[in-house]
Amino acid sequence: MTRSKTTIRSVFILAVVVVSACVFYACRHSLENFLSHDEEAVVVSPLAKRLGYSKDRPLVVGMNVSYAPLQYVDDHGKPSGYDVEFTTKLMRRMGIPFTLSPNHWDKMSPGIINGKYDLGMLVYSHYRKDLTNYSQAVFRLYYQIVYRKDEYERFDFRHLKGKKIAYMKSRPIGLMLKSAEANEHSITDLEESISDLAKGKYDGVICYRFQAAYYIAQLHLENKLKTDELSLEPREYCYASYNKELIDSINAELTRMTADGTIDEVYGQTVVSKFGGVSIPQWVWGLLVFLIILFLTVFGIHRYRLSKRLQAAYDQVTEKNKALTVANARAEESARMKSAFIKQISHEIRTPLNIVNGFTQILTNPELELSEEDRKDISHRMNESTSRITDIVDKMLELADIHSIAVLERKDHVSARVIAGQAIAVSGIDKAQHLTFTLEAEEGADEEVLTNQRSVERVLELLLDNAMKFTHPAENYMAHTVIEQKEARLRIGCENGIFRFVVEDTGIGVPEEEAERIFDEFVQLDEYYDGTGNGLAVARSLARRLGGDVVLDTSYSGGARFVLTLPIAP
Repeated sequence: MTRSKTTIRSVFILAVVVVSACVFYACRHSLENFLSHDEEAVVVSPLAKRLGYSKDRPLVVGMNVSYAPLQYVDDHGKPSGYDVEFTTKLMRRMGIPFTLSPNHWDKMSPGIINGKYDLGMLVYSHYRKDLTNYSQAVFRLYYQIVYRKDEYERFDFRHLKGKKIAYMKSRPIGLMLKSAEANEHSITDLEESISDLAKGKYDGVICYRFQAAYYIAQLHLENKLKTDELSLEPREYCYASYNKELIDSINAELTRMTADGTIDEVYGQTVVSKFGGVSIPQWVWGLLVFLIILFLTVFGIHRYRLSKRLQAAYDQVTEKNKALTVANARAEESARMKSAFIKQISHEIRTPLNIVNGFTQILTNPELELSEEDRKDISHRMNESTSRITDIVDKMLELADIHSIAVLERKDHVSARVIAGQAIAVSGIDKAQHLTFTLEAEEGADEEVLTNQRSVERVLELLLDNAMKFTHPAENYMAHTVIEQKEARLRIGCENGIFRFVVEDTGIGVPEEEAERIFDEFVQLDEYYDGTGNGLAVARSLARRLGGDVVLDTSYSGGARFVLTLPIAP
């Protein structure tokens, strides 16, 4: 009884401390908000001076006026939004005076790249990574589609052909809509487009999750519009600048802000709590956190002695949980990649089947009179589509055989030069317009090896196809003009009883940490390139069943270099 009273008294004292702390937190937070808008409160740091920023020459932050609720200009002409609040906190912590420069969304990227702005917040783009510097991700953006409730219980992605879909300019969205033969509309005013959707102008509007929720609430369209998630990779939202030292300094501060909860405070709790139209005060969140801590403290007092006895068992369970977490993450990644593969294959099969079906109906329609030229054109296109389906089926058969450990029969005596010539002819790399291809025969290129000729040629075809795919010319992301011609090279030879086929290119390359992962099934490092992500996995499987191997040479930095080795003697 005495122990119980002591515990209750302790809990009461802790509760008083918690409430007092919450009141203090609320007052401190209000004071911080007041000071964050006081420009005179910014103390110019040595970092700011070293970077050349001062109160007379503040850092210029480009701002997107149509990115509500993250960035926008309110009815009084004042820059507002969560990005403005967060950037203010960031600059105050770094001691850098700054000013905001509002502009339209399509002027943001060029403004940062061309040096008009010192800093801005952008969605990370692989195509702009060499034109500017990106910080680590502040948070991630997820895609949604908005549609009318009276038309769909759930939006139908199986039949997008001819549908009017509006979207803010985005490469992955544009590629998806184009492949589905949708009637795509690139827009600049998302609020207007959401309103037009409710009036029936569009069949759907694709935007980020926070934008959909914000504008539906702003326009009071909850009873008319619905949203669904899109199965696309989330995009990373980062700071961007031409000044790498500035970005490095921001990365260091973002790490600290993540650790102390500032990012969650602005983008986690605040954004989520206000989307529904109800603003939850920060001190309430603080109170909840302290109450949880209080509960855990009381729970810990009662379980202290027991925890000592169970510590050894707990450590074992923790290790098992870690192993299960890793296994679960791998399983989820594998499931995601397989799902993407099925979607890709389904689309690739559906397109030629539709072509064959459509032309078959034309040829069998007795009411249509076709010229001989039209019939030849139709027959040619039907043959192309049939060949495409056959190629897809062959790839599926290759994939089904990828885990086989059976050694391939080696009965062909053939030289590296003959194998290379056949693979080049089949791949067509020597006729590619976007690159310059060369074949270099080294010592031993004409020596014969006992192997399975077709299998070796297939491995080399896959490596050459890979080189062609990832050496498309670099493009100016605004003007879409070619600014660099790419190259690819195949070197063949024999050394120390080993045949070597070396395929080099000057394409986008492969990060060193991904050197082994790219040989796994369904792996695609870049979402903007077509394919199923299985070519390299098939190539390695065939090579190893022939007694050789395929590896990525990570010492090569000019693009990518893949090395196929085969033993001369069986």
